[in-house]
Amino acid sequence: MEREWTEKQSEAWINRRLEYRKQAKRDNPARPRAESLEKEHRLVEDRLFAITTKNFAWELQKHPFIQCIAPFSGRLTLPLRYMGDDSGQTLKFHEGEDLYLLIYHFYDSAPSPGSEGANFVSGDLLTKRHEYLGPAPNVVGCRFDHATKSARIEWWDAYTRCFWIGNKIWKLETYFDPTVQGWVSRPRGDFDKPLDMEEYLGTGRT
Repeated sequence: MEREWTEKQSEAWINRRLEYRKQAKRDNPARPRAESLEKEHRLVEDRLFAITTKNFAWELQKHPFIQCIAPFSGRLTLPLRYMGDDSGQTLKFHEGEDLYLLIYHFYDSAPSPGSEGANFVSGDLLTKRHEYLGPAPNVVGCRFDHATKSARIEWWDAYTRCFWIGNKIWKLETYFDPTVQGWVSRPRGDFDKPLDMEEYLGTGRT
């Protein structure tokens, strides 16, 4: 999946990069050379990873500090074990509802009797669902599919250093976009709000 730009959005992105390159006193700031684009690629990837895992990663055992507002009504898949959508449940959500609160309350409750899977925290009787989701489960987003009216949780485990969704590993991807002639983040599902639509990620700042 690649970005669909409006003229206003692409112009704003190009201007943000141009302003940064002028402030950095780069040669020919409006036309980056091949080596500058290679450096931009590395910096965009590094900063995208840093912001996602530091600023947007919400620890599942704690109350969420940010929101994820549903753009439509549908069903959310909630895995019951590490990398396991096949063992999950689905819950209905409504347009405008904060899915992070729904996720928090679900995983802050006790698992059903006879739940299978590894408990990564303790073997006590008073366990909670989040203890089966990995050593250090964090939520970094919800991936929406408008066609199926569904959403799935994007996970980041701070201990295993693994991104996962369902029973698969995923990664933060970037690509060279011909519209803006620069490196940008690849959209993750419908209604994604990429970080680089608000700021230029090729600065190297974290």
